[in-house]
Amino acid sequence: MTIANATASSASDMSPLVETAIEILADLVSFDTVSSKSNVDAIAFIEAYFKRLGATTVRIPAKGQEKENLWVTIGPGRQGGLVLSGHIDVVPVDGQEWTRPPFKLTREGERLYGRGTTDMKGFLACVMAVCGHIHAAQLSVPVHVAVTFDEEVGHIGAFELAAFLKGQGIEPAAFIVGEPTRHLVVDRHKGSVGFTTEIVGREAHSSQVHLGINAIDIAAEVVSLLNELHIVQRDVLADDAYPYPYPSINVGTIRGGHVRNIVAPGCTLEWEMRPILPKQLSAMRREFDERVAKIISRRSKKGMDAPEIRTRCLWDAPPLLSDPASQATSIALQATGHNQTSGVSYGTEAGVYQQAGFPTVVCGPGDIAQAHTADEWISVKELETCLLFLERLIAKAGNPLFDVNGG
Repeated sequence: MTIANATASSASDMSPLVETAIEILADLVSFDTVSSKSNVDAIAFIEAYFKRLGATTVRIPAKGQEKENLWVTIGPGRQGGLVLSGHIDVVPVDGQEWTRPPFKLTREGERLYGRGTTDMKGFLACVMAVCGHIHAAQLSVPVHVAVTFDEEVGHIGAFELAAFLKGQGIEPAAFIVGEPTRHLVVDRHKGSVGFTTEIVGREAHSSQVHLGINAIDIAAEVVSLLNELHIVQRDVLADDAYPYPYPSINVGTIRGGHVRNIVAPGCTLEWEMRPILPKQLSAMRREFDERVAKIISRRSKKGMDAPEIRTRCLWDAPPLLSDPASQATSIALQATGHNQTSGVSYGTEAGVYQQAGFPTVVCGPGDIAQAHTADEWISVKELETCLLFLERLIAKAGNPLFDVNGG
């Protein structure tokens, strides 16, 4: 099958390609690319595959980590073109009750089990399989493949890749981020901003509480104000594209104190905001800082010693905003046959690429309900649908009448 000038294939035509994708997926799953570990071996494997196809590859070292992004170009060396983008890192399996080996692909009927099958090595396997059938000389614009690190812990790789592209003057016309959407075309999602708040009190014996500053007590006040801020967000205009149609705040963990008869000298909160629009983040953060200042001021006015309350942002993954004029949205809708877009509550790297100025949409195989779970799986049917979707996308890049050239 020569995809650059192909017409749409039938499902029966895809069987050999599906098996190729499954074989590649087995290889990808075998790499333990949990975000806390190096991804270099997996990147080397993927790069070697594309080099055998004659593609141009660039491995981009991470800043301060033993990790890499990979940028692949197939076809003419010019501006514009399509980017098929996915992350190689996965979430941990620790503490989960797997009944199948997480880093070995297990096929049972129409299900393929293994960590990352849905999120999102299944998409990458399909991309690699399809790219093996591209006739590069017939492409009118380049097809790029982006493979990133650390999506699961703040989209660090995507930020670094976007900076690399800007620094090199590379301006793709359309990013397709293949997160699991069941091939719905997602043109908007919430942002995700993670925070750590550290409360520093003063230790004392529990019989002498007046000599200490109980950091857990202060943390309770901070949690209370975060809950109040969360409730206040329901006053903003609802966006029914999302199951929960408002910006949200969630406190995920609380750690503090030593034993019950010591006034807790420290307590740490891990929490997040999920804004729908960028301005909501700045408004929520400003209100949080003002209320924290009032906690300290109130204690000072009562003659009580004040704690230290320090909050730092761990990551800031921007939301993806709907853009009806986006070239990425247009070609994804055409390739899927859908006539409308959707929104999702979870975050992706798409917001990072859009913020950098690249038209971006999310569309890929699998169901988000399977992501991050024990015995994570994807169906063979989803891979087959993905292969057809990618074939149609790449066929656009082989049609000189279809303008994907970035202006």
